[in-house]
Amino acid sequence: MSGPTTAIFTTSDPFTVLLSAAILRAAISVAGARAAAAELAGEHQRQRDAQTLLMDQATAASQNAVQQQLNEAEQLFNHLLALADKIGLATQISASKPQRPQQEDEQTLAAYAFQLQMLNLELQPLIEAEALRRERSLEAQADVDFEHATAAAVPQSLAARLLRRVAHLPQIPASISDLAARLAQALPGAQADLLATELRLQIQTALEADLQRQLQEANALIIGQTLQDLGYQVEDIAETLFVDGGTVHFRQSSWGNYMVRMRIDPKTSSANFNVIRAVSEADNERSVLDHLAEDRWCSEFPALLKALEARGLHLQVTRRLEAGELPVQLVAAHKLPVFTDASPVLHHRQLKTRQLP
Repeated sequence: MSGPTTAIFTTSDPFTVLLSAAILRAAISVAGARAAAAELAGEHQRQRDAQTLLMDQATAASQNAVQQQLNEAEQLFNHLLALADKIGLATQISASKPQRPQQEDEQTLAAYAFQLQMLNLELQPLIEAEALRRERSLEAQADVDFEHATAAAVPQSLAARLLRRVAHLPQIPASISDLAARLAQALPGAQADLLATELRLQIQTALEADLQRQLQEANALIIGQTLQDLGYQVEDIAETLFVDGGTVHFRQSSWGNYMVRMRIDPKTSSANFNVIRAVSEADNERSVLDHLAEDRWCSEFPALLKALEARGLHLQVTRRLEAGELPVQLVAAHKLPVFTDASPVLHHRQLKTRQLP
């Protein structure tokens, strides 16, 4: 039995988390496109019926276009796979590729091509950035030796070389640009060495900060989507949840007035889970169902841990109270998100790890 529970987020392999988030974003894009297409199809059914003849005439051209898109998507994926293989990530990237459908009709192939295109869009910057990170790590000492020699000869070349390390960032910090400009104008000698050292430190800080930003956004996406995959209704989760902190509520549609509140503390990289009950302003009575609600959540919590772990996000439980050790928190209903009784719309395939009653 379990009451309020606290757990610390740990990430042993940042790339696995970022890859999981990339796969989820691609799947959500595909699901959104399908929903939009279905809505458009319903609105324009009569126009399509009237244009059947024209569509028949365009079938051959359309099939050729779909095949071309599919070929280009598969070629790009193979290129990304080859790049991943050079840095030892081929197995993970290969596993992310959606299975090609057995049906060869135009509509099915077009959907598969689009799915692969969306995945490529997410994978390409991820793999290229990871290749750069690993290259910097493997050649760090060689770079230092080379850069010291370069600083003594041509500071301009060193400044340009260092700037290439942050060229992929959404925005290069002004302090880095200013330092690089000063280094490029410096004469060889002690001053150039000092400028180069400070520039390396600031570049490393910027790269680490960008990686943390990506991981925080990935964590928020993985948490929200994994809860949905497990059948929970979840309120909107901001990408900055792991930066700003805050609370997220979720529940099963059969839970009635009960839900789980997850509170994120970015300072300690921890999450606190506790069952709460929505009540009216005048209602402060305890219920015999509170204890059952905590037991129910206790039985489901391991499935969430397992599903998150499958996506590279680990939760190490550091504190767990027995059910009933603290009373279930009563929260005014108007302060909580409103959920419908309908099941949430899942954006992609269910997790194989789902083990819910």
